[in-house]
Amino acid sequence: MVSAPTPPPVAAQAPVRSDPCGGYQELLKKYLSASPCVFVAGQAAVQMTYSGTDIPEVLSHSVHGKTTTFTISSHAFGYPGALVHVGISPTSQITIVLPSFSQISTTQNGTAAGTDDMEFRYKQLVYSNPKGGILAGVLATYQAPTGSPSLTAPGPSYEVNPLLNIALNQQRSIGENFSFPVTNAPSAQSGEPRTWSFAPQAVTFWRSPGGTLLAIVTQYGFSNNRLYLTLNTAQLISRNFQIQGTYGGNNAPVDYVNPVQDVPHAGGTAYSRSFTIGFSYLMGYSEPLAR
Repeated sequence: MVSAPTPPPVAAQAPVRSDPCGGYQELLKKYLSASPCVFVAGQAAVQMTYSGTDIPEVLSHSVHGKTTTFTISSHAFGYPGALVHVGISPTSQITIVLPSFSQISTTQNGTAAGTDDMEFRYKQLVYSNPKGGILAGVLATYQAPTGSPSLTAPGPSYEVNPLLNIALNQQRSIGENFSFPVTNAPSAQSGEPRTWSFAPQAVTFWRSPGGTLLAIVTQYGFSNNRLYLTLNTAQLISRNFQIQGTYGGNNAPVDYVNPVQDVPHAGGTAYSRSFTIGFSYLMGYSEPLAR
């Protein structure tokens, strides 16, 4: 009697990672800093960014009834702006902001260059309602004074940032991200060692079926009464690779009580404009939860 051949062993399939932000466009969903979405355990991502900022200040002063207008400016740039995201559980991630080279040039103070401070972040997804399109989380950030002497902060900074995402359509392609960062940092004013600030942010975003992200970021700083507006865009090249960029800034009044270029009591407006360009690379996939 001939025995039946033994069937070959079936290869065990790797378990599928699932999370509310999984799927082909997960990199777009997890890229925005105000999003509660996290890279889950078994995932990691790298982000590189070149950034530049120009701040021309148009000042004016009056002497004996004659008004003179002049401009002073500052410029800064930095690279590679490296961030490493690592998922550590099904609902949490850590992020390390590595040192980057930065250079700041001003009309008054000349040029300073060196490395920026490092940051360590922890993000936790605390609530998920896939059927209702609602996500909530919290982001905690610690900035360590590890940079070059000319650029480092005089002390560490701490930030706690509640996050909320609300989908505005059934396809989840349009939505709103809200964040409410509260920061404790060294003060720039003499006599105050540290200061608190609150700068809530709203991000209105749209994602196309082809992997394009467009977002308008509005942030208001209560400590300095300034409104910041930024345009953010990203494009998926493949599921694990995207390019991204931002452009924005604000117009802020300035008042110099001390002499500026031997001109006393100069006042005017500073036009801050910043841009970034970079890419993100994802390692490890996750799939969306069933609604």
